[in-house]
Amino acid sequence: MSIGQDSRAFSGAYRLGRRAVRREWEFRTGPLSLDESEALRRLIMGDGHVLSFDTDNYTSRGLGQASGAGVLIPGGKFGSAMRFASNGSGSWALQLGPEWTTMHYRYDPGPAAWRHYIFRSDGSYWVQGLAVPPADGLSITSGTLTLTSFGISSDFDDVVAMPFRVPGTWIAELYAWHSARPWSSLPFLTAGGTFAPSEVKVLGEARDGEFVEFVRGGTRLVGERFDFTLREV
Repeated sequence: MSIGQDSRAFSGAYRLGRRAVRREWEFRTGPLSLDESEALRRLIMGDGHVLSFDTDNYTSRGLGQASGAGVLIPGGKFGSAMRFASNGSGSWALQLGPEWTTMHYRYDPGPAAWRHYIFRSDGSYWVQGLAVPPADGLSITSGTLTLTSFGISSDFDDVVAMPFRVPGTWIAELYAWHSARPWSSLPFLTAGGTFAPSEVKVLGEARDGEFVEFVRGGTRLVGERFDFTLREV
């Protein structure tokens, strides 16, 4: 995809006004269950917010902190982090809706390491990719995300909030991906694979789909497959 205008001079000579060239890729998914299809569509479209805390307390979509206090500190999991004093908290009115998935890093002073958390609206919780009982630190109430420090000061980094529920089969891959790199600044995505020599920053667009029947684990399912586009930015 070329960015710029091409035209001809009065003499007929061709004038190239191209300023940049960006790549574009077209894909079609395989058969997906309806839950998987909905989640993948929302992921491709970049729905959600990210709090990187690298320079300020605004989300990747420019939403500021609604309440509470905290300070930015160096030495986060990726860049800087947000520190809350003992029993301190901070909230962001993200309007996540009834179904959501969050991911974040919280520093654990015991092993002196950053630990990865995934929390889902149905009450499911994973720490370091393993299913565990719910833990303190992050909560969602009426779509508002709150980070809380209990007893001692707590450091948080790279908080991701998505207004849809990811399938349980995604958890291991989400943990592996987020362990190696910060999450992209939604709505922008980071994409990689055999189609590109290195990871690229893209915007995604999910398009038309069609209902299909397929067999998974010996069970016949009604699902969907759809087309989508990734555009380099």
